[in-house]
Amino acid sequence: MRFIAEASYVPVDCNAEKPPTLDALFWAGSPVIPTHIWGSIHIVVLSPPSWEPKVSKQPGWMKYSLLVLALAAAAIGLGATYGAGAILNSLGFKSVFTNVTLSDAGKILLSLYLTCASMSLGLVGLALFMANRQRAKEARWLGVFASIWAVGTTIVVPAFSTSLDPVSTTAILVGAALCLVGASMGLRAPPAPSRRPFLSTLEIANSAVLSALTAILTGIAFVPSPTGGFTHIGDTIIFLAALLFGSKVGAITGVVGSVAADLWVGYPRWFVSIPAHGLEGLIAGLGQRRSIATQIISCAIGGIVMASVYFYVNIFIKGWALAVISYARDMLGQAGVSIILAIVLTRTLKRILPRFGV
Repeated sequence: MRFIAEASYVPVDCNAEKPPTLDALFWAGSPVIPTHIWGSIHIVVLSPPSWEPKVSKQPGWMKYSLLVLALAAAAIGLGATYGAGAILNSLGFKSVFTNVTLSDAGKILLSLYLTCASMSLGLVGLALFMANRQRAKEARWLGVFASIWAVGTTIVVPAFSTSLDPVSTTAILVGAALCLVGASMGLRAPPAPSRRPFLSTLEIANSAVLSALTAILTGIAFVPSPTGGFTHIGDTIIFLAALLFGSKVGAITGVVGSVAADLWVGYPRWFVSIPAHGLEGLIAGLGQRRSIATQIISCAIGGIVMASVYFYVNIFIKGWALAVISYARDMLGQAGVSIILAIVLTRTLKRILPRFGV
């Protein structure tokens, strides 16, 4: 017995009537095994790999869940906005385009009402994101918490002995019910593979340290604003935490650090910082370990969301004109400067601290 070692890479039609020649011992990358036994040629052709792309089918529950959650967000957002306008009218102001001068109690009432609505909307948005990624368990819990915050929106106003418009209340409660329905649609989805704990020991430690740094930087380096509130660069640490350690650490740093700073400096509407800076850190964390362009974009989107939450609240407690000024200040003077500082610090720390995995 003697073996033929010659081989070439000429494509072969295996459906042909005549057997392939010795010049075609490989076909489309699939090995061909030849042997020569006393003049008889035996060729074994292994099946080529399938080059058809694997298309993952969208689960049936997901498309309906996305639709229901989107309707829930629309109902809560429209209902809360209409309700805020009704509360403003009950306090004697016909439009947000007029000069709105509310008492401190009125500002806290409207701010708390809109903060609960903003928190519910933010959680619905996260539930949509998780459902789109087929993370049914996370989408369920986010939908439940969004529903709780939506119900809390309808409780805030009566707690201040103020009547709430029935139309807005109905819309918000319908949105809360839709949150539960949309989140529960993934109950029969297969469980996701086991993952590590939600927060590791290192992430907890990093969150604590960076939250303290956020509070210190915010409480020391700030400038009072003529439109109310103050401008600071504490968001630098929030962006830094998000880019170095991810969305979870960024969100926790944004919530804990910002609320601590507000309480330190005596800002009465500290609760607005929970959805504003929490979502800011969460969104900015999507740029972790990505290109500098992606990091800038993720931080910019996070900064816009932060400023938009404050803008949404300020429209009803300050009026349109002052709200627009504050919006520009929050985006350019606060988020814009903080993004520049955070990007520079992130690039520097990644060079000098590689052994920490940042």
